[in-house]
Amino acid sequence: MTPRPAEKTSKRPPSPQRRPRPANGAAVTRTRKPIARPGRVAAPSPPPPGGKNPPRVDRELFRRSSGRRASAGRVLAVGLICFGLWTLFDANQLYHNALSSPFGTRRSVSLAILRPIAAVTNALGLSGPVNAADSALGRGGRASSATLPPVPVVVPTGRAANDSSIWGMAPRPHSGGRYVPPPKTVWPPALAPPTRAHPLEILDIGDSIGEDLGYGLGDLFGNDPYVRVLQRGKIDTGLARPDYYNWPAMLERYLRTYHPGAVVIMMGANDDQSLSLANGAAVSAGTRRWNEVYRSRIALMMDEVLAAGAHLVWVGLPPVSAPSVNNAFVERVNGMAKVLAAGRYGVTYVSTWKLLSGPHGGFTQYKQLNGSVQQIRYSDGVHLAPAGWDLLASYLLKPMERAWHVKLHARPLFKVG
Repeated sequence: MTPRPAEKTSKRPPSPQRRPRPANGAAVTRTRKPIARPGRVAAPSPPPPGGKNPPRVDRELFRRSSGRRASAGRVLAVGLICFGLWTLFDANQLYHNALSSPFGTRRSVSLAILRPIAAVTNALGLSGPVNAADSALGRGGRASSATLPPVPVVVPTGRAANDSSIWGMAPRPHSGGRYVPPPKTVWPPALAPPTRAHPLEILDIGDSIGEDLGYGLGDLFGNDPYVRVLQRGKIDTGLARPDYYNWPAMLERYLRTYHPGAVVIMMGANDDQSLSLANGAAVSAGTRRWNEVYRSRIALMMDEVLAAGAHLVWVGLPPVSAPSVNNAFVERVNGMAKVLAAGRYGVTYVSTWKLLSGPHGGFTQYKQLNGSVQQIRYSDGVHLAPAGWDLLASYLLKPMERAWHVKLHARPLFKVG
C-alpha cells in the first residue's frame, strides 16, 4: 500500500516585531516607501564608488543644516569692530572731509566726533602710514574753503540799527567802547604766584586754531595743580562776522563768569572775507575801511581783557597753505595785532611763524621733534595736528612766564630750540 504523502501545512510568515511604544504615549513615526505612480519611471541611481553606500542627502526644506552658521550677533560684532578700526586708521581723512563739508549742524557734529579720534590716531602713531597711503592714492588734497557763509543782507535782530560806528559790533563791552587804559603801574594788577589752593586760571579763546591751542595748553598743564585751563575756543568763528558769533560779547560773559587771571587768544584764519556791521551793512575785504574796522575789533578784544583786570597773550597765526586764506592776509592781521599789543601794558604778542614754518619759511606739515619726524599740521593747510598744538603750547611756556612774572611748573612736551 502506497503510503499517502504528508499533507502540506501552510505556515503564516512571522509578523515583524513591533517597536515598543514610547512610555509617554507619543506616536512612532514610520518610514513609508514611496508609491510608484503609473507613467513615471524612477531613474536608476548610479552605483556607489568603491561599493560603499553614499552619505544620505537631507532634502527636507526646514531641517537644520549640519554645517555651522555664524549668528547674527557675531556678524554684527565683527562688522562693528571692522568699522571701528577703519574709522581709527582713516580718522585724519574723515576729519579733512568734514572740514570741507557745508556749514551746519551735521558738519559741527562730525568735527566734534572725528577730532578726538584723529588725535588718538596721531598719538598712537597710526597716521604716518595712513597719510602716506592717502597721498599715494591722491586723497591728501586740501580741503575746500573754511570761511564762513556769505554776509547776509538782513539787519541782525537785537541790535541797535544806528550802531554803525567803527566798532561795528554790539554790545560794546564794559565801557561802551570808550575804554581808557589805567596807568601802567596800576592796571592790570600783577598776578599772584599760583598755589594749589588758588591756581592760575587761563582762559583760552579763538577759532578752530585757537581751539587747537587750547588742546595743547590742556596737555601742557593737565597734571599741573597750579594752573587751570578754561578751553572756550569755537570753530568757524572770528572777528569778521559778529552777526554769526559775537566774540566781544562772549568774551565779556566769560570774564564775568570765570574771572581768569590771564587770557590767551588765537584767531583770524576765518576772517579773510567781508566784514558785517551791526546795522546790516558789509565792508568789502581788501579795502582801507576793512583794515580800520578789523584793527578796531582786535583793539576791542584787547581792551576788554584789560578792563577786566586780566593779562593777555595774543598768539599770531602761523603760515598757511589753503584756498580759503593766504599768507599775505595772515601777515597783515598779525602785523595789526603786534602793533596794538605793543601800545598796551598787560598785552603780549607772540609770533608763531618761525616755530611752525618749514626750512624756507612757509607752510610745512612735518617737523623734527624729540628725535623723530612728526606731523604738526593737517593737510588742509590751516589746522594744527596734535603734535603741533603740543609744540605750540610748549613754546608759549617761557613767554607767558616772562609776561606774567610768575613761575609755571609745567614741563615742555617738546624740546623747543
